[in-house]
Amino acid sequence: MESRSTLVTVYDYGSLSPYRIAEIADALQLRVAFVVPDTAHTRSARSLLESVGVVIPTAGRSPAELIRACRALRPAGVVTFSEPQLRLTAELADALGCAFHAPSDIDAIVRKDRQRERFAAAGLEAIRFRVVERLDQIDEAIAHVGLPAVIKPTYGAASRNTIAVSDEKDCRQTLEFLLNDGQERTLLLEELLVGRHTDHPWGDFIAVDCVAAGDRVEPRFVTSKFAAAEPFRDRGGYATASVVPEPDLAHVRDLAGRAVRALNIRTGLADVEIKLTPTGPRLIEVNGRLGGTVDDLAVRSGNPSPAEIAIRSALGLPIDAGTPPPGPIAFHYHLIPPLAARAVADVRAPLRVKRLPHVERLIVHARRGDPVDWRAGTESRVASVIGTTGTHAELADVVAAIESVPWIDYEF
Repeated sequence: MESRSTLVTVYDYGSLSPYRIAEIADALQLRVAFVVPDTAHTRSARSLLESVGVVIPTAGRSPAELIRACRALRPAGVVTFSEPQLRLTAELADALGCAFHAPSDIDAIVRKDRQRERFAAAGLEAIRFRVVERLDQIDEAIAHVGLPAVIKPTYGAASRNTIAVSDEKDCRQTLEFLLNDGQERTLLLEELLVGRHTDHPWGDFIAVDCVAAGDRVEPRFVTSKFAAAEPFRDRGGYATASVVPEPDLAHVRDLAGRAVRALNIRTGLADVEIKLTPTGPRLIEVNGRLGGTVDDLAVRSGNPSPAEIAIRSALGLPIDAGTPPPGPIAFHYHLIPPLAARAVADVRAPLRVKRLPHVERLIVHARRGDPVDWRAGTESRVASVIGTTGTHAELADVVAAIESVPWIDYEF
């Protein structure tokens, strides 16, 4: 009989692979159990999940039965790295007596409008916004928020269905289309945050992963960003050294910590996205889990693993507060289709990219004939290029070289 305690992980598409979760759990002398909702992603990952841990499907189980199945495995902690599963994880952790986000706070963590309310109450941000659920709410929303503005889902990640609108006709048509299309039940119309001038290929936004322990929040890892593809599709990031000046980074870290406190996140990791504007850093949103690609960027740039920090926090274990010496600049650069592209026409000679200086790995996400759609946000990426450089000048040259290789064709 298995004698080890269990790390219960509510698994779905997210920021950490099953193998990496199991690897960290094993190093901490734990087995891992994956609580698995029935989604397209978990169905495709089922064999991998079963190869590295115990699988507990939620389908066919009542909440009480799910809790009993997890309790039988002697859970030492509960965690998730999946945005859509934060609510289930909070409910499960609460029932099992394990540390995680409080169920009473989960609405503010997963809903962008509730976040804005918390930020305003804490004196952090007073951005204008309105929730739009029905067509008859559009006129009042535009009048309150003003233009230009941003339309985004109330729930969601990866900039799905997120677009800027500059005039009333465009705003109304976009809101009507997204509501009538059936993909989104509730949308957020909010004031557009205009970024400061930033030289290519660097972005005008940044992310900070913070670890919370009760009232204490510590910014642990900064991911600097590349310039986004239209409309707001993330091209990835780099770490640890940033082109953003250190005084600005100090303000960014401070704002990130205060945002996490405003949401009453008291355990684990939270990923805070911040816009760099001419008047200073402004909050975009907080994700109540580890940011995408963050663990790999941290490890390859010589930093402690944020994924391990998240898991140790869930287990109530001490977390090393040491600062490592400067390491290389690690990067993940996503290739994003043009805004008007509708499908991948051809994928040719990917080795031309893989052989570029400083490139260590190439992941091709799309094949010939696959549809692409800007509305999928960052998930519309067709490839990811991973590597390390010694300087920002080298990194800028790598990005230019990646973008200059003609190896993916599109249908329009």
